[in-house]
Amino acid sequence: MSGFSHVTRGLALCAASRFAQLTRDSAFWSDQKVIFRAGPLMPSDHFISPSLRETVCYVTIAPLSGSYNALAAPLGREWVETLKFPPVIAVDIRQAGVKICVSSPRLAPGIVALLWRRDDGGCATARHVVREQEAAASIAQNLAVQLKAAWVEGDVLSVKEGSLEVATGGYGRSSRLKGRQSQIFRISVWSTDSTMRAAVGDVLVSRLLPQDWLALPDGTMAQVIFEGDADQDSMQTRNLFRRDVDLKIVFDRFETVWTPQMVAGGGWAQLRDEVVSFGAIPDQLSAEIPRDALEALASSQETPTAYRGWHTDRDGTVRAGPEPV
Repeated sequence: MSGFSHVTRGLALCAASRFAQLTRDSAFWSDQKVIFRAGPLMPSDHFISPSLRETVCYVTIAPLSGSYNALAAPLGREWVETLKFPPVIAVDIRQAGVKICVSSPRLAPGIVALLWRRDDGGCATARHVVREQEAAASIAQNLAVQLKAAWVEGDVLSVKEGSLEVATGGYGRSSRLKGRQSQIFRISVWSTDSTMRAAVGDVLVSRLLPQDWLALPDGTMAQVIFEGDADQDSMQTRNLFRRDVDLKIVFDRFETVWTPQMVAGGGWAQLRDEVVSFGAIPDQLSAEIPRDALEALASSQETPTAYRGWHTDRDGTVRAGPEPV
């Protein structure tokens, strides 16, 4: 979380979303074509439409090499729960059976666990990590396979004797501060018109870039310190004008871990030279955690309101609309 890519994307999304508001308020700016990119200017931008030769201005953002500086981070760095997604699966206990219901088509629906207490005193357990858009009948079938003597009719799982106990669980994210650093990021305005270079450069500093704090795409904040701006005219012979704006960004790096909610008690114990299990024997459930789905859920929840409705494509160019799946 909160690496270089988050800062460059945050600056690009911040400037682009503010420029969109500016075009709604100004007839002059609504007629201008300005493209924002979290990344460098590419050779194709000179001749492939929309190109600089078509009176299009580019604003590129990239970290400045050699400007990294490690800063002292607060002491402690404790793990804290920063996000939690409860399960969206409901399980109703019936006589010698359970009925399963999925209440939402959400990504990473959750985990279902069953404990079957047989009349002979024995126990059997089953658990299933529910997949995206998985039907209730499929969940019941996956649980029944693990209980062996159970059978399924639609979304209802039944056993011939004893009783069933149910637990459902979701997922949680824990985070801790890993480090703090500062880095200079260079925002460059590119144009074939020196007048437009000046106009875009001025409005970039006065209206489009944050003055003190930058909201990052992951919901965290970074401190912004203005380092100055300057015109670069070494490419005038190619009819290309550039203005550089330097910002020092102070931001944190976080370490994160996704974990499932406990749905059954159990573990291993070391007794002399022997390892014995108790309760529900733990397995490799962590390997089945749908991390990509959870990251997508977290992004949809934590993305700043101003950035919603915008995304960056594979080249880093800011585009209007939701990010393609």
